[in-house]
Amino acid sequence: MATLVTRDEYFAAALEILSTDGYGKLKLAPVCKLLKVTTGSFYNYFASWQDFKTEFLQAWLKGRTLQLVDLAQTEAEPVRRLEILLDFAAGLPHRAESAIRAWSHSDAEVAAIQAVVDAQRFKVVYGAMSTVLADAEDAERYAYLGLYILIGFQQLEPPQDVEHLRWSLRQLILEVGQALPQ
Repeated sequence: MATLVTRDEYFAAALEILSTDGYGKLKLAPVCKLLKVTTGSFYNYFASWQDFKTEFLQAWLKGRTLQLVDLAQTEAEPVRRLEILLDFAAGLPHRAESAIRAWSHSDAEVAAIQAVVDAQRFKVVYGAMSTVLADAEDAERYAYLGLYILIGFQQLEPPQDVEHLRWSLRQLILEVGQALPQ
């Protein structure tokens, strides 16, 4: 058994289980088995499974969305901002995100966090699109289209090559009149 793991390692294990087995298999025993720790070790960090779930969802929100918002806001140049968004989207743990979205249909806490993630992602994509498009309604439509592409990609079975996602998002950018460098 491992002697010491961190909270972040528990969260990474949860993402791995979500990626490989889906949310139905995300339970205490598989997380501990993956990390090679006892359940007692788990309870040194988390008061309960519910506590873990809440902290895990907050870590996912912060790590996979709020960092994107901060990163995108630091780039003023429109094409570079769109490149950052494209790279960020391509680098997401797509199978885990698909599992979290499925989980959100049966768990109100997960649904609430998923709604925040979707709203924050829309906001940052809309902000980037509005630097390219003068018409706010067009920027809104293209921002939604970008999210639809990402979410649709994540829902495909079997999982597709991430280069398909990159190509699709580049096509979206070309549609709004901006060519991303290869």
